[in-house]
Amino acid sequence: MSTIRKTFDLEELVITVYSALDDALAEAQIVARSGKLVPRPGPPPEVDDREVLCLAVLQELLGFESDHAFYQWFESNAVLRKLFPRRLSRPNWADRRALLTPLAKGLSQAFCALDGEESPPFSSSTRIRSMFAVPSEPAKKNVSADWPNAATACR
Repeated sequence: MSTIRKTFDLEELVITVYSALDDALAEAQIVARSGKLVPRPGPPPEVDDREVLCLAVLQELLGFESDHAFYQWFESNAVLRKLFPRRLSRPNWADRRALLTPLAKGLSQAFCALDGEESPPFSSSTRIRSMFAVPSEPAKKNVSADWPNAATACR
């Protein structure tokens, strides 16, 4: 009899989120062009929009209400620094995250279509073993505070 493991370490969570986003983007027929998921002028970004989107979803899953607190945690986390060696400055992080928020909200229907009868690849019942306390900082409402509401649309 096999036991189903209900925990992820942080690296597994990141890989799972990135893979699920990749599947949802394909389901929604959204293709990155020169590292951009949202068309805009200028050269290809140094950090691909898919990486920023993955980190933005992680921020929501891990419950960070402040972009600043998440960014500080991200910068001090060895696992995330290894997985995302190219990083944006703090102001650029907030700008790119805001730019991708409408796309992230729109992907909720693609996640629903992929979900089918099985559980999603990550949910509130999935514990993350390698997490530690979030740095204390006054909570600030971020631009994506209603993502969880979009995720309940398929229920």
